[in-house]
Amino acid sequence: MKKDIVAVVLAGGAGSRFWPITTNKLLLPFLGSRFIDFSVGDVLPREVARMVIIASSDNKKTIDSMKFGVPSVTVLQHRPMGMADALLSASSELQHCRLLIIIADDLLDKNILTSVAGYAKKDTVFGALPGWKAKTYFPGGYIKRAQNRIVEIVEKPGEGKQPSEFVAISGHYIADSEELFKELRATKSEADDVYERALSSLMKHETFQMVPYEGSFVSLKYPWQVLSVMEHLMGTRLRAHRGKNVEIRDSVIIEGDVYIDDGVRIFEHTKIVGPCYIGKNTIIGNNNLIRHSHIGAGCVTGFNTDITRSYIGDNCWFHSNYIGDSVIEGDVSMGSGTVLANLRLDRGEIVSVVGKNCVNTRRTKLGAIIGKNVRIGVNTSIMPGVKIGSNSMVGAGLVVSRDIPDASKKLL
Repeated sequence: MKKDIVAVVLAGGAGSRFWPITTNKLLLPFLGSRFIDFSVGDVLPREVARMVIIASSDNKKTIDSMKFGVPSVTVLQHRPMGMADALLSASSELQHCRLLIIIADDLLDKNILTSVAGYAKKDTVFGALPGWKAKTYFPGGYIKRAQNRIVEIVEKPGEGKQPSEFVAISGHYIADSEELFKELRATKSEADDVYERALSSLMKHETFQMVPYEGSFVSLKYPWQVLSVMEHLMGTRLRAHRGKNVEIRDSVIIEGDVYIDDGVRIFEHTKIVGPCYIGKNTIIGNNNLIRHSHIGAGCVTGFNTDITRSYIGDNCWFHSNYIGDSVIEGDVSMGSGTVLANLRLDRGEIVSVVGKNCVNTRRTKLGAIIGKNVRIGVNTSIMPGVKIGSNSMVGAGLVVSRDIPDASKKLL
């Protein structure tokens, strides 16, 4: 009798690179659900018998209350010390079973996990990993192959030093949990690559296969990647819908797939171009232009506001604003005339400071990224890629070209 396949969900990361967004990234709302509903709940293969979720203190309570379609238990990873530590922290729940290791940060199509789980039927294969062909350098574990087998995983080799084009993404099948844990306990490294080294050691005497993946892939590590998630989900999961008690005035134009939730009001001379999502009880004012955007519940987009390719959280207020390619967490208000610029004059790629490092976002269009409970005065200009921390106040008539820390008052 074959052992059960248990999905192990790695959901305990620190998320330190996600500032200024304060919501745990796995719990960030999209289309009326949470990110983890799409990255885990929607992609579980039917072969999975149960699930063990390794959570952080930041998200465990909420994840405990969620239902995923199979029996599940949540384990707390006390400190974010990498994949190996996460797996070992849940070893008591994962004895004598087969594993499907899911990285909750990764958003991909369901069919790839089904394909990987199919290798459980092959007694000659110990492990199977999805291999995604990265178009540009991706800071992950690269797959090295020989004679159609995976022989090594090289973690973050550095640009130009990749052993192949393929990155090992979410959905690792392992045929024997005990063998994996034995190798994890025996492996030592100064770097954050114990898991990859342990797999590479197993590959010396066990057969690992790569399952090529050519579908959409988004890894939610940085705050600007919220826009990539939004684009992916609105392109694949959103359908046109009109909820209860919706009011749409004369001369409103709606094109494409637009999800309009209950209680939404849309006023005269506004145009909405899908795909778009508009949350409950939001008011879209006169003369608005809303394109390819996600707008949360309880928002007011006042007169003459233009929102383009942007993620807007709940309870935001705007009036005569331009918001392009921006991420706004929620409870943010902008005075009339304030603009979130999204394009450099030289049209170059936009760089963001993360910790002490400058990170190329690989985006030529990126507006502001704003945390919760921020107030911005009239006629202020926020330059491309600027991040504004939560609980901050930005005065009127300013030009903001650098990040603003949490709880700041920038009035002059």
